[in-house]
Parts: sequence; structure tokens; C-alpha cells
Amino acid sequence: MEVISLAGGSSYFTSPEPAVSAAVAALHNAKNEYGPTEGSLELRRSICRRYETYGLALPAERVLVTPGVKQALFNLFSVLLRDEDEVLIPTPAWFGFHELLRYSRGKLMELPTQAIDGYKLTPEMLRRSIRPKTRILLLTNPGNPTGRTYTREELEALLHVVNEYPDLYFVSDEIYDFVTYGQPVTPALCCEGAKAARTVILNGFSKSFAMSAWRIGYIIGSSDLIRKCTDFQAATLSGVNVFTQAGARAAMEKREQELPAMLEALTENRRIMQKGLDAIPHVHYYLPDGAYYFFPDLSYYLNRTSITGEQLKTTADLCRYLRTCYNLELAPGDSFGSPGHVRMSFAVEKHRLQDAMQRLRQGLMLLITA
Repeated sequence: MEVISLAGGSSYFTSPEPAVSAAVAALHNAKNEYGPTEGSLELRRSICRRYETYGLALPAERVLVTPGVKQALFNLFSVLLRDEDEVLIPTPAWFGFHELLRYSRGKLMELPTQAIDGYKLTPEMLRRSIRPKTRILLLTNPGNPTGRTYTREELEALLHVVNEYPDLYFVSDEIYDFVTYGQPVTPALCCEGAKAARTVILNGFSKSFAMSAWRIGYIIGSSDLIRKCTDFQAATLSGVNVFTQAGARAAMEKREQELPAMLEALTENRRIMQKGLDAIPHVHYYLPDGAYYFFPDLSYYLNRTSITGEQLKTTADLCRYLRTCYNLELAPGDSFGSPGHVRMSFAVEKHRLQDAMQRLRQGLMLLITA
């Protein structure tokens, strides 16, 4: 029985053909020299044109192309955070934020949200959490692992609070913004109350474009902030290679032709996973508005004995049981800030997803019927 992993953060799709062709053509044309640290002017202009559809006019100097969004985050943390500054992050949240902040001057402050409230961060919750050292509010929209997507009105309400604090930055991680199943994402900079000096967008090509291994992202911020981040990147990783940028530009410009088929497949997979979870008793979940994960609560199945005699006291124990006995890999929710939950990706082939949901049901039901 093959191992089926629903624990990963990348999708099964191949990268868009226009991106592959453009990158290969660039290599054949000897585009292997060092490029500008800030990114090619052509790609940055293409990114700016993308935001024109929301009514946002951006000059290219407000965009920095980065070696992935993780590096974009590290650039920001390095230039913005002072000793003991705090980064406020609503949880559940991507585990990588903790790892990045271990190597910065700041520290992560969790702001717990609840499934019963749709994992919503409210203005009141935000205001109560801000302290003198709070420097960044980092919001992932759509969320990972929850799939929670904020509306324009919700973002504007949060920005209203942020604007009360002149040293506080609003950083919006929008890496899944093209993967939504209802209302599309409104970029933070397009909201009323978004101040160019303190509102920052992080985005890239890994998730929506199935280009994870290409390692290319970008920051949109004020010209001053982009200059500082560019200087830091020049001193560390330099610029993204030019043939990767050629591929990213092609993907961006052909997105209306390439992305709908991926979203159609993900929409069907979302339905399959939802149906599979509904068939398992005592499982509660939030139906994701975006991204490609469910984050169900499986705590009912803890503190039981597996067929191997192991006591399943933690979510990690439960995931190990499913991996050992059913060749099914899930991501324990503990690392996302929610013990008892698991992250399950539905960005896998349809037949594997259907098989995975059958294995999950069989494995969990055996725990309560044995």
C-alpha cells in the first residue's frame, strides 16, 4: 500500500507551461548572468499591472523580487524589528513563522482565534493585544492552515486599529490569494485606510501557480522600506536568477488562461475532503474559504489505544498511528498552535485523495469500535 501524504504544503499540479517555456528560452538565450537585486524591471512591472485590476497604481520601485516568500519575511524582520520587538500573529498559523523569528531580533506573540468564531481576528481582539513593543501584525489571507479569508470590510476594520499606532506595521501574507472558493481576496493595500508607509504585501508564485520549487516571491511596500530590504538582500542572497524571473513573468501574464483549471480541480477536491470528513463521526472542521487545507479537530480520537497497543495521547501519536498502520501522513496541529487538530491538504490527485479519506475513516473508526 503506497504512502499517501496530505501533510505537504505544495500542490500536485505541474508548473504552468508558459512559465516553463519562458524559463527554458531564457536559458537558451544565455540569460544566466547576475540580475539586479531588486528583480528585473519587466517582472516588477508585470506584478504592478496585476494590482492595477484592483485600482492600485504602483511604481516598480515599490516592488522587490525575493527568493521565495520565506526570504521576503526574513528581509522584513531583519530591517524592521528592534531588540525585543513583537510580531503579533493570529493562530492557528503556519509553523514557519516561529522558525524565522528564532533568527531575528523580535519575538512572536500568539493571538489565538477559535474555530467556533470562524478563526476571525476582530478589531477588539487586536486592540487588546497591542503593547508598546508590538511592531508588526502579520496576517495570512487566506490562512494556512485554516483557509480563513478576510473580507474587505474585515481588513479595513483591522487597518483602522493599526492606524492608531504609528510604529505598527500591517503585513499581509497573501501567498494563496488566487486560491479561493467564493469571494476573492482584496489585497491589503487596496483597502481604505491602508497607509503606504506601514502596509506591506507579501506574495509569490509557489501556491497559486504551483511553482514551489522555483523559489520566487515579492514584497510590495513603501519605496523607503523596499530600499532597505533590497540593501539587506544584496548583502545576503542577492537577486533571483533571471531565467526564473522570466518564467514567473510569463506565469503572471498568462494567469487568466492557466489558473482556472487548477482552481476547478481544487474546488472538486475540497468537496471530496468535506464529504469524507462528514462521514466520520465526532469530527469538527471549518470549511476553508481559500488555500487548500482542512484543519479538522480530531481530539475525540485521542486518549485511545491503537491496534499496536500504543496509547494515543497526543496529536503526534495519532498521526504516527495513521502513518504506521494506514500509510497516511497528516500534519499534527500542535506546530500550528492547535493541539488535537491536523492539517490535511487536498491539493493531491483525486484518486489518492479518495483513498486517503477512506483510510482516515477506517483508522479512526477502529479506535472507537475495537
